[in-house]
This record gives sequence, C-alpha cells and structure tokens, in this order.
Amino acid sequence: MPLSLRAMRYVQVAMRKGSISAAAETLNVAPSAVASALGQAEEAFGVTLVTRARSKGISPTLSGRNVQRRIDDLLERYDAMMTDVSDLQAELSGTLTIGYNAPIAPAFLPEITAEIRASHPEITLSFIDGDNTSVQNGLLSGHFDVILFVEELPNSQIEVLPLVFAPTYCLCRSDHPLARGGPASIAEILREPLVLLDRPAARAYYMDLLDKGGEAYHIVATANSTEMVRSLVAAGTGVSLLNMRPGNVPAYAKGEISCVPVAGSTHGVTLSLGFAPGPKRRLLQVFIDSCAAYFQGAAKAEFTVDVAS
Repeated sequence: MPLSLRAMRYVQVAMRKGSISAAAETLNVAPSAVASALGQAEEAFGVTLVTRARSKGISPTLSGRNVQRRIDDLLERYDAMMTDVSDLQAELSGTLTIGYNAPIAPAFLPEITAEIRASHPEITLSFIDGDNTSVQNGLLSGHFDVILFVEELPNSQIEVLPLVFAPTYCLCRSDHPLARGGPASIAEILREPLVLLDRPAARAYYMDLLDKGGEAYHIVATANSTEMVRSLVAAGTGVSLLNMRPGNVPAYAKGEISCVPVAGSTHGVTLSLGFAPGPKRRLLQVFIDSCAAYFQGAAKAEFTVDVAS
C-alpha cells in the first residue's frame, strides 16, 4: 500500500512529539488523521513503529526509529528539491534553450535576447535550428524550453502564443516588371520561372498555393534556406513566394530585390511560440513576454508585407 508524503509528514511529527494529540495540534488536523497515518505507515512497512500508552503517549520502537530516520531523510530531500524548484522559477538565471524553425529568426531573435542579457548577463542562451516537426518533437522530449514555429495542428502538450501573421508575398528583383506596379496577381506570378523554398512545412504550403492558381507553372530552382532563395532571386534565376522578410537586409548575391504584395490573397502563416503548459520559470516567462512585446511594436511592419501596402 503506497504511503503519501502527507501521511509520512504526520508520522514524522507524531514520532518527534511523542504524542498523537500534540502532533495533531502542531499540524492543525484531527488526532484521528494522525492515528490513521501511523496505522497506514505500519501496514505499508509491515512493522510496529510505536508503542502506545494512554498516559504516556507514543514511543518509537527500534524498527520505528530506523523508519523515522529514513522518513526524515526523504522529507528533507523533498523539501530541498521544492525549494530549489521554487528558486529556479523565481530567479532570472541559467540556460534558455530555444528551438526555431522560422528561416529568418536570426533577423530578430538576437535582438530580443540581447535586451534580456543586457539586464541579466549571467544567463546563457542556446539556439538550435530545425524544421517545423523537429522543433516540436524537441520541445515534447524536453530538449527545448521554447520553440519558434508555425502551428499546423493543435497539440494539447504544446501551449501556443501567436506572435505575428505574415501574408504571402512575391520576391523578385527590383528591376523586374512585377516590382514596378502595385500588388502582383497569382496569375502574373505563375507565368514567371519560380524559385521554391523547399523546407518540410513550407514546401507543402507553397505547392498548395501554386496548385490553387489554376495555371501551369515552372519551378526552376529549389533551396532549403531563405537566404539561398533570396540570392537566387537577386541573381535573376526567377521569382519566389515567401512570408516573412529579414527587414532591409540585402541578399548575399548581387542585385537588389523587392517584396511585392500578392493581390487579393488571404494566404499566410502565423509565426508562434510554443512551450510546455503549466508554471514557467522566470527566464522563460521573460523571454515569452519580450517576444510578444517585440511583435506588437514596429517589428510587424518590418518583417511582413501587408497585402494592402
């Protein structure tokens, strides 16, 4: 029969006080609760723990003293663990491990975390890149404290905080005809040679968008990084569809590029934070709050292309 921590606490106090009634008064419970805990402990351990006398209270037996030492040790270690966990939640220290899928996360995550470290230089940060599935698996397996990803299907084991909705836009060279007017239509984009961002979640999303265009299209190049896509477009290989942009950062390849809104499009993705449900240590909560505040400001306009722009 399992013995609860509460019952062990009652037994500990009773054996220290040498009295069931004195223990009950200390614990602010009924004497019957203490007596019941003693009975449960004797049944669980299979030994008599105390001798009982009406006028003299209770006295530990030899076996009882041995069990008492073990209970004292267990409860002491339990109390120390709870104190350590409480300190961990309260202090802004330790390491924060961030798994991220967003291809342009390097454009804003360092800025967000630099502000946190400026006030708390003792913390350590670990950034690990992955695809949308691998970062979620990493969170569920305990490898990450928090992830930056695009939620596709709800998962009760992951609490989600949406940060920013990023409409789909067309990326082309600045001297391309699509960059000279207003928003580009899907039909106009499909007539161009296409460069596809070939990441696990992104590929299915963009292929579905292209297929819904209802016209034939030609993919001339694929790349699994946003920077390679941007550089291929800058070099004149073709145009591409993307969702978030790294601010005004130029592509590695020579040639200026432009982000053109897609006319009438309601397509887009929501970049979100994911973390385990329940209480959070202070460092994680500060990071979550900092990300939310960052995208409530001017960052939304800096990293997304509004359909109406």
